[in-house]
Amino acid sequence: MTDAPGPREARVAGMRPAVVMLARSPFVAGKTRLSAVLDHRHATALRAALLLDTIESALAVGWPLHLHLEPAGHASQVETLVAADQVLAPHTSRVQWRPQAGGDLGARMIAAVETTLAAGHDVVVLVGSDIPDLPLAAFTEARAGLVALPRGTRVAFGPASDGGFYLVAATDVASLAAAFGGVTWSQPSVLADVTARLAASGREARLVASWHDLDTTADLDALLARPGEGARRTRAVARRLPP
Repeated sequence: MTDAPGPREARVAGMRPAVVMLARSPFVAGKTRLSAVLDHRHATALRAALLLDTIESALAVGWPLHLHLEPAGHASQVETLVAADQVLAPHTSRVQWRPQAGGDLGARMIAAVETTLAAGHDVVVLVGSDIPDLPLAAFTEARAGLVALPRGTRVAFGPASDGGFYLVAATDVASLAAAFGGVTWSQPSVLADVTARLAASGREARLVASWHDLDTTADLDALLARPGEGARRTRAVARRLPP
């Protein structure tokens, strides 16, 4: 992992990027399409591995990570989980823990980006917590697509195979409000809907490389079939799951 930009770099436009992650505690029920056939112990282990792998992917870019967790009361337990991981433990100082805002997915993303911009960052790349082998290039490509333009004229999206997006990057909140207003989430038309709303507001959508989030057992099988060394915790847990 590389270090975060230093104070001198931070004064250059586009040199105060941050990663934002919306995450659900792995110690509460979730990911039902993935874990419905698993007992509590195996389901928790799989959710924890997903989160830890995605945090590692996010930290690899070298930027601060603002992790918005729900339920907020699990913050201490999840922080302990991260600190106990030998790879992640040296980098915990770069993780800022925050509670998620209320509302639908769009409102929660907007609130998280707004909080991060208010903390002094000028580019925010937001991802979910279920992308265990997320490539480093996704972050750098999203940032590069925004920093050369006037603030608020473009939003970057990483398309997912289900018609949604696994990543959104922005330099302002108004653009996200324009993109997300009135969207029906968890539909195969989500990415098309948000890009159309963005265009209608006079702004541009930039698409970066497609990638895969992990929602179903088929997604998990596809991860295990992909070459590469990413998602090592998730792969290890998956291989130990009962048939």
